[in-house]
Amino acid sequence: MNHPKIWFERISQIPRGSLNEKQIADFLVGFAKKHDLSFVRDDMHNVLIRKAGQHGGESAPSVLLQGHTDMVCEKAPGSNHDFTRDPIELIEENGWLRANDTTLGADDGFAVAYMLALLENREIKHPPLECLFTAAEEIGLLGAVAFDTSLIHSKRCIGLDSGGENRTVITSSGGIRGKARISAKKERFYPEAIEITISGAIGGHSGNDILKQRANAAQLLARIVFAIKDQLNIPVGLIDIQAGKSENAIPFAGSVTVGFEGDLNTNHLNAIIQRHLDPHKLTDPNVEITCQRTSGQLGFDRTVSERFVRFAVLFFQGVQWMSPEIAQLPLLSANLGYLKSEEDKLIAGFSFRSPIADLLDQNISDIRILSDLLELSLEFTSRYPGYPYQADSPLRNFYQQWFKAETGQDLILDASHGGLELGIWKGAIPDLDIITMGPIHELIHTFNEKLDLASFDRVYMRLCKFLGVLADVY
Repeated sequence: MNHPKIWFERISQIPRGSLNEKQIADFLVGFAKKHDLSFVRDDMHNVLIRKAGQHGGESAPSVLLQGHTDMVCEKAPGSNHDFTRDPIELIEENGWLRANDTTLGADDGFAVAYMLALLENREIKHPPLECLFTAAEEIGLLGAVAFDTSLIHSKRCIGLDSGGENRTVITSSGGIRGKARISAKKERFYPEAIEITISGAIGGHSGNDILKQRANAAQLLARIVFAIKDQLNIPVGLIDIQAGKSENAIPFAGSVTVGFEGDLNTNHLNAIIQRHLDPHKLTDPNVEITCQRTSGQLGFDRTVSERFVRFAVLFFQGVQWMSPEIAQLPLLSANLGYLKSEEDKLIAGFSFRSPIADLLDQNISDIRILSDLLELSLEFTSRYPGYPYQADSPLRNFYQQWFKAETGQDLILDASHGGLELGIWKGAIPDLDIITMGPIHELIHTFNEKLDLASFDRVYMRLCKFLGVLADVY
């Protein structure tokens, strides 16, 4: 029998970025066959594995355990890691597990490791288990949306896509992703050019970290470019811009190359940069911005460039509404996830979050107005529902009492601004009763992501004990 850490190490050898889950699904199916467990696999590479109850839990009602197989693929500047083929290089340090200059994949690799360990374990008491491994969660919960929920027989669910060890999620946000774009070609030659690069920002999760007022590298670049034209009165055109990768991650690095004619005073430019860095001295103190002159190049027309830059500057980044009932819970937020140029287009990717559908619709309407004014085309994808608060939850009430008796601590009821697949399961199975569990892991969606190994062990042992108790109740 393998400890979940062993399983985490094994799955870390398998590339599993979003929409690249075939290999991990193959691994899960092979595991199920090896252990003579029934399974279902669909075209999205979602995998459901069932295991009978054991050691007195055979006739108990089943429990759904659920987590996702894909991970956010971010790496440090200068890293040569290829997420499509390279394994994650794990580093154990001071009680934490991290990766070498990449995201670790503990979000949600810990869930995959826990479920594999439980499915293999023949020693503990537990009820029948349905272990659901979903795909493409990080790009809009696409696997969960596509999954045939009629295959789920359980009415009790333990979600394994949240952390904190002494917390359980009681509500989470819905969301939507979008892209705004301008189709244009690089047809104007600029005799002078300068590359502006941002590094050292923390970045983070656009739900869990949006309150922390960290620097958004993509918007910061756009503001500096706009200031060159607006404050220095030097018309500029975009030659290249690459900042951020995912709509649901706060971008931590990027660069823009702008072309211009005339004299760009370095001292004036440095003063602009410093003014834009000053607001982040406390929230993101290690942000650095450097500039380097380059040779003249072809770029986008000035008017096209200005429309795109204005969109990024005017994008309503951050929290817009806070809950009047639950402390520190955003009710509506927006994140500019990336800006990028291609040979024939400029693209901005973004996401909105809210547990309230009408507020999401408000942001959609507002971004349409902005896009229409600046003549950008819009498309939206991956809308998913929030997980609504359920006041009467027998499973949560029971877990609270058990947790207090087991640990001597009060269980924290966590209202999350992050998006979870729980809203999809609850919407499809209204009488599904849900709690969540997870270890302490930090800086997710960044290459500084790390997992507390002692917490990882404790939560797994707690999960095993609680499943044993659930075999005797309800």
